Amino acid sequence: MRICITNPCWREGDRKGIRAGCRMPNIIVDGQSTFVPFPFMLAYATAVLEAAGVEVMLLDAIAEDLDEETYFQRVCAFAPDLVINEMATASYSVDVAVARRLKELTGARIAVCGPHPSATPTQVLEQSCIDFVLVGEIEATVPALVQALETGSPLADVAGLAFRTQEGQVVVNPRRELIADLDALPYPHRATLPMQRYCVAGYPSPVLYMYASRGCPYKCNYCLWPQTMYQSGNYRRRQPETIVEEIEFAQRTHGPFKSIYFDDDTFNFGREHLLRFAELLASRPWRLAWGCNARADQFDEELMTRLAAVGLFNIRIGVESGDPEILRRAQKQLDLDSIQRCIEMAHRVGVKVHVTFTIGLSGESWESVKRTVAFAKSISPDSIGFTITTPFPGTAYYDEAVEKGYLSTLDWNEFNAVTHSVLRTEHLSVEEITRAEKWAMKQVYSSPAYLLRRFKYAISGRELLAVLRKGSRLVLGRY
Repeated sequence: MRICITNPCWREGDRKGIRAGCRMPNIIVDGQSTFVPFPFMLAYATAVLEAAGVEVMLLDAIAEDLDEETYFQRVCAFAPDLVINEMATASYSVDVAVARRLKELTGARIAVCGPHPSATPTQVLEQSCIDFVLVGEIEATVPALVQALETGSPLADVAGLAFRTQEGQVVVNPRRELIADLDALPYPHRATLPMQRYCVAGYPSPVLYMYASRGCPYKCNYCLWPQTMYQSGNYRRRQPETIVEEIEFAQRTHGPFKSIYFDDDTFNFGREHLLRFAELLASRPWRLAWGCNARADQFDEELMTRLAAVGLFNIRIGVESGDPEILRRAQKQLDLDSIQRCIEMAHRVGVKVHVTFTIGLSGESWESVKRTVAFAKSISPDSIGFTITTPFPGTAYYDEAVEKGYLSTLDWNEFNAVTHSVLRTEHLSVEEITRAEKWAMKQVYSSPAYLLRRFKYAISGRELLAVLRKGSRLVLGRY
């Protein structure tokens, strides 16, 4: 059986989308972003199939920047029996159209995976061009599906699979247990991917994307991956030894890379674990700049200093709101005082800090937005990002919005966290949330002190140009 796994192309006019590997799939005007995420789940599933001797092709059409015609040509040339595509909320219509065309061109069975189909398998299977939905983590489900198709064994026995019976009935099997030992997985497939193209703002390219863990012990009600792909509150980590071994292997086989981005939900849990990681890095003759997604309240002076000494140069921290009540309602469990303490710790040892805020969490009001802006101005990170809170299906915040009647639409294509809101709160209308996010950006980004830090954060002319394009569209009201 020939399996084709893809992150399909996603372009709409002058806009370009990102999907696989992105916690907030979105589409914006081309040239405004330098973020190209690595398709971890697809790459791991490919590696698992390769290890089992299955003939498989992995195609990341977004990273390769393929047009639709070239994408379809590449898939058809492989002549697959089964195509597995990543699907996202905001690209739902595009993804269904791609699946329909692939079915027409290849006659292959079509499966989809990702947070959106994991949360809405029954609805997705209403599309006749889609045969299977892979729910949650796919690395064990994909080979189980392949074996069932090859042997004719019952699909009802494949945990983590949703499908239609011959009579047209949709069956959603029980979810598969999470992979307990992440180190038992092979390294994600990188050999045929455009490894020079994966990038993240503030990181020297090419960037090696890595996973050191999955999940998060916290239960923020808006956070997509922990609630749809994993289990809310679940956290699993790899051993420091295997992480360092993978870095060495990737650098030797697929590099050279100039930096590493640990794209974990939260990298910096487990102090002793991190110190062991630092010890192993220190024992190596090479040194690579690396960064991670982190919680501010999990660092201390010694830990920050030890990690910086072995290459830590950038951390990305989700603050989300400057209003403690909004954070409480979102179940963030974050002490805002820890943010500036962390920034100062980081700056003392030369580590840059990017923080994120989102406008539209439960209870958001103009007063809370103003508190967020005031807080953002009171801290001194090197870069700040704003998004519009989007209650993606599968999250507790989505359920809350539906229950309270706060959603303005169920057109999935409108669920784009960088352009407009799809919900209101008890205090703000849909239009006000969209306007408030743009207002907050203008208030924070117009600070000369912040602009100086932000320009220094850019590490390439391409990134600086993206910042200038984004800023000009914001000023002109075209963002």
